[in-house]
Amino acid sequence: MNRKIILLLSSLLLTTNLLQGQCGFIRADKFDNIWTIHGSEVLCFDKQHKKIGTYANILLGKPSVIDPLDPFRVMVFYPNPQVVIILNNSVAEISKPIQLKDKGINDATLVCRSSKGGFWVFDRTLWQILHFDSGFNPTGEKDIPDMSFSSSIPLFMQEYQGILYVSFKSKAICRFDSYGARMGDIPVKVENEFTFWEGNLIYQFEGKIFSYNLESNQIANLGESVGCVPAKVKDQFLYFDGTRLAVHKLY
Repeated sequence: MNRKIILLLSSLLLTTNLLQGQCGFIRADKFDNIWTIHGSEVLCFDKQHKKIGTYANILLGKPSVIDPLDPFRVMVFYPNPQVVIILNNSVAEISKPIQLKDKGINDATLVCRSSKGGFWVFDRTLWQILHFDSGFNPTGEKDIPDMSFSSSIPLFMQEYQGILYVSFKSKAICRFDSYGARMGDIPVKVENEFTFWEGNLIYQFEGKIFSYNLESNQIANLGESVGCVPAKVKDQFLYFDGTRLAVHKLY
């Protein structure tokens, strides 16, 4: 077969795989280290894109979310065994695995870090978002999503500038302030995770990446998706292509 045709087919296959979701969950911490999930592994790269380390636990399976809000205590959530792991900035465990069922949580659907120093856990059975301190002890604080969302799947949760954002499939993104009061919903549909870049909420839907400006409420189409929401570091949009960090061109 002609070499050019082979290269073209390989390129198309790679693009198709990425668009079908081969790009894993990825986030950057405040030091511009990039954390990503590839299969059952957690990988971390420095700002020069050199690998810092890798973490995997065959007993826990595949993680779904990394939250590097605290770059020295990075949270990794494993949904199937309902376990949270805390890693340091060298990608090593710094505590025993946290069994969420031992904390009285029946169905931990979503977990994220809190700017208060602890964690938020969405218990779908209780239909409550519970707050835990840095030692994973319950504080008694909780947010209660609108029951009109109860027929929908909670997709993702993240705190940004003191406000907790929770997305529901085919519904919207709801918000809670630091006192637990519900704020106005953001009327956008997301397919999985979202993130924030400089006052904009970034999400993907139907093969495109969009931004929602939190002040003007304006929506902008940023371009084609690579199967995940990339991390933004120094004006570059990065994703892990299975081998290395790659740059995705948006706008």
